[in-house]
Amino acid sequence: MKLTAEGRAAVEKILQLSKEAGINIKGGRVRRTSSRFCLGVEHGDYNGTELFGVGTDRFIWLGYRPNGTDSVKLFSGNFPDDGVIEFKLGEVPEPKSASIADTWGRFAYGVEYILRREGIKLTEGIDGVIYGNIPGGGMSRSASLSLNLILSLLDANGVEVEDKFKIVDMAQAVENDYVGSPCGQLDQIMILVEQKDKGM
Repeated sequence: MKLTAEGRAAVEKILQLSKEAGINIKGGRVRRTSSRFCLGVEHGDYNGTELFGVGTDRFIWLGYRPNGTDSVKLFSGNFPDDGVIEFKLGEVPEPKSASIADTWGRFAYGVEYILRREGIKLTEGIDGVIYGNIPGGGMSRSASLSLNLILSLLDANGVEVEDKFKIVDMAQAVENDYVGSPCGQLDQIMILVEQKDKGM
C-alpha cells in the first residue's frame, strides 16, 4: 500500500517514539485503523435507533513486531505519561479493575482478556508503538484502538478469523465486558468494513 504524506509522517513519528520509549519495532508492520462519525443520534446503536455512519480520515497507527516472548510491550505517543504498558499473555488485571481505570492500557489488557476468553490461544507477544490523530469525544478512538490491537495480535500469532462480525463482537466486548463502557457495534462495524465514498 502506498503511503500518503500523512501516513509517512505518522510512520516517522512512530519510529521517533520507538527510540524515545526504547521499544524495538524494526522490521515490523504498521496497521492503521480509522475513526467514524455518526450522522444522527449518538449512542443510539445500543438503544434500537437506526443510524447512518461514515468513516473519517482520522486514524490510529500501530507499529508492531512479534517479539518472540509471551509478553506484550506497548507505548502510546498520545499518552506518554502512562509510560510503557507491559504484561504477560494470560496475566492481565481483572475486568473493570480500579487500578486500570485511568490508563489507556486497559484496552490492551482487555483485548488480551477477551481473545483468551473466546478460546483464541496467544503465544506470541508484540512490541508496539501507537500514535493517533483522532480527536476526543464521539469519534470512536477506543473502538479503533481495540480493533487495531485485536487484528495485530491475531496477525502476530498467525490466527485468522474470517468472520468479521466475530471481530466486531470481540471489540465490543473489550469495551462492554472488560473496560465497563456501554457501546453498541456501530463504531466497530464502520471502522472494520467501511469503504471509501460510502456510508452505512
